[in-house]
Amino acid sequence: MCKIVSTWKASIPAFDVLMKEQRGFEFKAYIQHLRLHEWNVSDMPNFLITQSTYNYQSFEKMANEAFAKRFGADETTITIALSHVYLEKQYWGEMARGTTTIEYGVNIDGSAFSSHPNDPLGQSNGNLKTFPQLPSCSLQLLDYQIPGITFPMLHIGMLFSTFAWHVEDHFLYSINYHHSGAPKTWYGVPGHAASQFDKVDRDYVYDPDILSHIGKAGASALLAEKTTMFPPNILLQHNVPVHKAVQMVEEYVITFPRAYHARFSQGFNCGEAVNFAFGDWFPWGAMAGQVYAYSC
Repeated sequence: MCKIVSTWKASIPAFDVLMKEQRGFEFKAYIQHLRLHEWNVSDMPNFLITQSTYNYQSFEKMANEAFAKRFGADETTITIALSHVYLEKQYWGEMARGTTTIEYGVNIDGSAFSSHPNDPLGQSNGNLKTFPQLPSCSLQLLDYQIPGITFPMLHIGMLFSTFAWHVEDHFLYSINYHHSGAPKTWYGVPGHAASQFDKVDRDYVYDPDILSHIGKAGASALLAEKTTMFPPNILLQHNVPVHKAVQMVEEYVITFPRAYHARFSQGFNCGEAVNFAFGDWFPWGAMAGQVYAYSC
């Protein structure tokens, strides 16, 4: 996992891009119940989709009201005073209590990078709409479009919105840009420790009954659903290296092939992500193919 502070600045905010350049922009969010699951046959998480339809502004209003209800002030006023460590403790406390429900707009079609010729970020190589087509990117060779792989998707979150532990499809690289709002806390495990992660997952997270119930796909199938979230200290206790990063506005986070990662939001925010690959990815892609073949 790598964090990069962008030297390109957007002259047109994400809100304006989505409201003006993508008229009619709307999305539905996932409902997430924050709790540490038992991971047996009778306790598997299931993310439902809201019946409500949001746009950027209405989701921001809902998220800020939820933030104010918890901390007694609006997000803009109080996030400066709350440390990342404090919010991290609050997050894992909520996961342990298991009583909080939040929403998360995940994998939303659209982009908050502006197409305006005078926007420095939109005209740069840091524009994720064009990033997969850069000369050094192997995915430019594809002659068809794949959402999230050949063009980016948006992620619009609120306090404690969670993207659970996972590796990217086909063990690709990923790049995530933080357009606006509160920071995100990331956890990452290097690709060379992926097998160690898998072992901890099998031995200490999932109940043996659920693994036998699923069959030979086992833990890999459960992780592929991107609903498995557990504290990084479980990994550290078993000598699995875990790195942490706090992503701020105008920063990129890059994840590497077969590198497990997870994140949660510290308040309302808007980010955007896409996969990519260089020449060194092909052995990882072959390895992913073997994993998928075994899981079928």
